[in-house]
Amino acid sequence: MGRLEIEHIIPIARGGTDSEDNLWLACRLCNSYKGTQTHGRDRVSNRLVPLFNPRSQQWFRHFTWSEDGTEIIWLTACGRATVAALQLNNSIAVTVRSQWVIAGWHPS
Repeated sequence: MGRLEIEHIIPIARGGTDSEDNLWLACRLCNSYKGTQTHGRDRVSNRLVPLFNPRSQQWFRHFTWSEDGTEIIWLTACGRATVAALQLNNSIAVTVRSQWVIAGWHPS
């Protein structure tokens, strides 16, 4: 997971800008999975839905933590598509979060 980097919510390649309202911090791994995606496939409805936008949406409406605090659980179609598209529960992320839980840093 590691170092945070500036992420474009709407990628420049998709018409996004460098304006502050289009920027967010993301770990390099999540940002690499996102790439130029702005939408993801909802596995339940099989529809393309917009990925979670941290500037305009509230995290707790779309996600929650697993009981042990290591996995992100989706609550909505947007959450489901975002977890899948950004591979938020990849083995590296889950391993790192488990160490954060042991250290008492996570979930906040």
